[in-house]
Amino acid sequence: MAANGTQCTLIEKLPAVGGKLHFYAASEQGPDPAYSFRFDTGPSLLTLPLVFADLFAACGEDIRDHLSIRRLDPVARFQWADGQTFTLRAGRDALMDEVRRFAPGDVDGFARFLAFGKKVWDLSGELFLSKSPEQALRGDGAFSPLNALRTLAVPLRIGMFRKYAGEVDARVKSGRLREVLYQYATYSGASPFKAPATLAVIPHVELAMGGWYVDGGMYKLAEAIEGLARRKGVDVRTGTAAERILIDAPAGGGKPRGPLGVVRGVRLAGGEEIAADVVICNADVVYAYRQLIEPRFRRAYADDKLARLEPGGSGMVLVLGVKGTYPQLAHHTKFMPADYTSDLRAMFETRTIPDDPCIYVCASTRTDPSQAPPGCENLFVLCSAPPLDGAIDWATAGPRYRDKIVRTLEERFGLTDLSTRIVAEGRYTPADLQSRYNANAGSIYGISGNGVKQAFLRPPNRDRDVRGLFFAGGATHPGGGLPLVALSGKIASELAGEYLAGR
Repeated sequence: MAANGTQCTLIEKLPAVGGKLHFYAASEQGPDPAYSFRFDTGPSLLTLPLVFADLFAACGEDIRDHLSIRRLDPVARFQWADGQTFTLRAGRDALMDEVRRFAPGDVDGFARFLAFGKKVWDLSGELFLSKSPEQALRGDGAFSPLNALRTLAVPLRIGMFRKYAGEVDARVKSGRLREVLYQYATYSGASPFKAPATLAVIPHVELAMGGWYVDGGMYKLAEAIEGLARRKGVDVRTGTAAERILIDAPAGGGKPRGPLGVVRGVRLAGGEEIAADVVICNADVVYAYRQLIEPRFRRAYADDKLARLEPGGSGMVLVLGVKGTYPQLAHHTKFMPADYTSDLRAMFETRTIPDDPCIYVCASTRTDPSQAPPGCENLFVLCSAPPLDGAIDWATAGPRYRDKIVRTLEERFGLTDLSTRIVAEGRYTPADLQSRYNANAGSIYGISGNGVKQAFLRPPNRDRDVRGLFFAGGATHPGGGLPLVALSGKIASELAGEYLAGR
C-alpha cells in the first residue's frame, strides 16, 4: 500500500516487529556468560518463498539483495524409539527411494497421494490462496452467476468434504508412513482425522517446491520486510499497543442491513488517537473482535459466535543452548511417540498434556553454525499442547512437561546427558503465547482447520459490518503459516485499495 502511495502507520505491541516470527537470544546462565545462542521461536521453515519475492518486486526491489535462502535437504528426519528412521528428501527421486527403503509396498500409494496434493494446488492455489472468497466469486470483473458456479464447483473436485486422514489411509498402508503424512495437518492447527482432504496441498508444497531456511535465522525475513516498509515511508511504531479500533456510527443511523459503522482510526494504550481512513488489523481476529471493537459494531461476530470458533492446536516451546553436539540430529528431527494418535487426541479431544508427545527438534546449527558457539547446539524443541481452556495451570505444568520432554530425549532417543549439557534455556507455554501475541486461547495457528467451515470460511478479510476495516493474519483467510499470512496481507491491501479508490 505504501508503494502505491498510501500513507501507512504500523502499530506493534512488542519491541520488535514480526509477531510469532520472532527470536530468542540467550547466554550461558551464571556469573560468566561465555556462551551466546540465538533461536528462532516461531516458524523454522520457509515455504513458497516466491510469495515474499513478489512482495519485494511489487515495491520495486529484489529480495535477493536483502536475504539469502537455501533449500534444505533433508527437509526433516523422523525417528522412532526402536531406531527406525524416515528421511524426507528434497528431490523427488531421492524421496521415492527413501519410501521404497522404508515401506516398499507403499511407493505407488505415496506417489498417488502427492499427485492428489498437486491436483489440489493446481485447481485451487491461485483461486483460494491469493484471493478472498468475494474476489474469487467475481473473478477479474463484476460478479457473474457463471463465474460463481465455476468457483463453487472447485471444492467438490479437491475433496473439501472428505477427511484428510481418509485420503492418506486410502493410499498408504504403512502405519508409520501414515504418521509422517498425518503431521502435515497439524501445520494448520488441525487434526488429520477432522481436517478436510484439501490439506494434502501442504505436503505437496513442502516436498515439491521445497522447504527453505533463511541464512542468519528465520527472523531475518521479518527484519528484511521491516526495512522494505521503512524505505517505502511506513511509520513503524514498535512498543506501541493498540487499545481500540475507533468506529463512528454511519450518518443517519444506517439501514437495518447496512453498515453499523465507519472506521476512523485507532486509539493507543496511552490514549493517543491516530486518525485513519482504513484500518487493517493483523492481530488475532478473535482477540480483535473481543477486545478492540465495541460490541455494537460487530453484528456478524458477537461473543456467542466467537465462542463457537474452535482455536487451533497449541504447543510448548523449549529453547536449549547445549554444550557439545548431537550428530544424529538433522536440521529438523521429529521424534515419534509409540502411538501418534494419542498425541493428537490429547491436543484436539481430551485437551490434556500428552503422556507420550511427538517431539520436534530444530537444530539450525546443522545449516547455520553462526546460531551457536563453536561445538554447541541451539535446540528449538516444540511439543504439542491443547489450547487454553482453564483446565491446565501452566505455571506448574510447564516445568513438569519440560522435564518429561528432556528425559524422553535422553532415555528413548539417544540425546545423551542432555539435562546436564544445557547451559542456556527459555520456555514458552500456551499461556505465554496468549499474553505475548494476544493469541486466542494460546493457539499457534489461530482458528483450527478442523472441518470445512473453519478451514475455508474463516472470518473474512473485509469486515461485514464496519466500512474501512480489514483483517490479515493467520486467523483470517486464507490461513496460518508464513506464506498464507503474507497472502492475507496481499488480499487485505487489494480490498483496502479498492475501498479507498471508491471513496
